[in-house]
Amino acid sequence: MDYQYDVVNYNKNIPATIMRLDLSSDTHKTELQWHREPEIVFVIEGRSECSCNGESQIVEQGDFILFNSEDVHLVRPVEGAGCRLLCVNFSFEYIRMFCKSIDSLYFDVSAAPETRADIVQVLSRLAAMDSESDYAPLIQIAYINKLYYLLLTKCVRFRRTPGATATSKRDFSYAKTAIAYINENYKREISLGEISGVVSLSPSYFSKYFKNVTQVSFSEYLANLRLENAVNDMLTKNLTVSTAAFENGFANVKSFITQCKKVYGCTPAQYKKRLLAKKQAAGGQ
Repeated sequence: MDYQYDVVNYNKNIPATIMRLDLSSDTHKTELQWHREPEIVFVIEGRSECSCNGESQIVEQGDFILFNSEDVHLVRPVEGAGCRLLCVNFSFEYIRMFCKSIDSLYFDVSAAPETRADIVQVLSRLAAMDSESDYAPLIQIAYINKLYYLLLTKCVRFRRTPGATATSKRDFSYAKTAIAYINENYKREISLGEISGVVSLSPSYFSKYFKNVTQVSFSEYLANLRLENAVNDMLTKNLTVSTAAFENGFANVKSFITQCKKVYGCTPAQYKKRLLAKKQAAGGQ
């Protein structure tokens, strides 16, 4: 798994990246991500817990959330329920052909309820179409252009100048640097002193700051990231519990088991068995 700054690749025939995700109730996501391109996440089915710049909200079926450029965000199912999502990543280069000042703008749909309803209608149609058809791009392009039109004509706001007060409630600059460092080095021991030194903050200040902007402590973020990768290695590489623990930064097997029980309510071996049983059941249907 790679949870660093995302680079979004585009199909040259479609002015956006369109992805469909099916997240089960067992999905536990820890990684915060951010990228240059704005993104819309539409909930096709179920409910999704979405975090944007430290603020969490539940997005219901048939609704969406918009992440602007560089927003630090996280999307996962509401605990105990799965969800199906449609994710649309914009193309700045395509939009720039029509709006030269796109880099100084951001989108705000909160003050435009009628436009929000129009966007939901477009996303619903985009989600319902047959994407495997040879001519699907023709309709996809039309829907993407409609989304861009609605956002550019109804939801545009200008960013403040560098010297003005920031619009964000929280400063994520240090957190981004810290998260990138953690994601690159989680397989070895990382102390609070080391990570606070990376961003040139005192350990006590960094500890409070990190929890304030990410809603989890540094140690919890690190442990959950190790857990996700260790469980994934057990599933995809068929690693043993002990090997997965040591190869993903856990000090010992006991700490891996303890973290798994804390998050999933069972041991790593039991969790793997549960996921494999669900996969086999789904395949047999």
